[in-house]
Amino acid sequence: MNKKMMLCLTLVLALALLAGCGSAPAAAPTAEEPAVGLPNPVKSSSAEEIAQRFGVEMKAPDGAEEVSWVIIEGEMPLAQMGYSLDGIVYNCRVAKAEAYTDISGMYYEWQEVGAEEGDGGSIRLIPGGPGVADRFDAPSGMLYSVSVGNGAGPELLEKAARTLWGESSDEELAALLDELRGRVFPGTAGSSLSAAACAAEMADFFFESGVSPDAVDRSVREMQASLPQEDAQLFEMQLDAVVGAFSNLTAENGKGLLDDCGYAAAHFPWDAENVRNCFVAMLGSD
Repeated sequence: MNKKMMLCLTLVLALALLAGCGSAPAAAPTAEEPAVGLPNPVKSSSAEEIAQRFGVEMKAPDGAEEVSWVIIEGEMPLAQMGYSLDGIVYNCRVAKAEAYTDISGMYYEWQEVGAEEGDGGSIRLIPGGPGVADRFDAPSGMLYSVSVGNGAGPELLEKAARTLWGESSDEELAALLDELRGRVFPGTAGSSLSAAACAAEMADFFFESGVSPDAVDRSVREMQASLPQEDAQLFEMQLDAVVGAFSNLTAENGKGLLDDCGYAAAHFPWDAENVRNCFVAMLGSD
């Protein structure tokens, strides 16, 4: 091969290489052909699933719109509820924990910071802008957090927070305890069925409200303190009877007892941990 032919061949090869370098890159994976990676830690959920897993009923207030629930998996799994109310978007989170930590995901240079009642937590906000109210309830081992992206003010955050961690249920709990006093009389005919009906009704309430064991203990102590000594002693016996009835309802033949007592339970067999802890709290720590 002469030098002229070799030069032409070299030129052709060079042009071919340049054409290859200018070709389009391989297409990125599409939705139908996902890239291999870590699974999405966020999954759609429901109030019922969250109540079963976390022992807390995440209920949006009356009038709320665009309500949604998700569970965020990870080292500390979170349950999250979002909703809008009066033009403000709320983000509520709960998690099981051993100590207080910030689970809000909100990081700002806050202009106002105040302590929140409870075993830990605070209210942090920029007036009219973002804000957070959170709390750690040591007896139940639950973390609560409510945040907004706009319209923050102390009263707005406190109201949303009370709804999330069940303090708005205090009056209903007091009414149930008062009803218990008028229905359960240990040692009398039909008392065991009355106690079972009361226990089932309270179990539904504990399940639906997500009220904390600490709040239950506080309500029981307040009622005991308000009663004369003789009535307070009877109240202790009534509480023992209702807690015992709950144990029977959740035993092997509990469904038969529930049918016999005539109460149509909404959440039997109440296998959320918070429900059991609330019944334990009814007996106090003595």
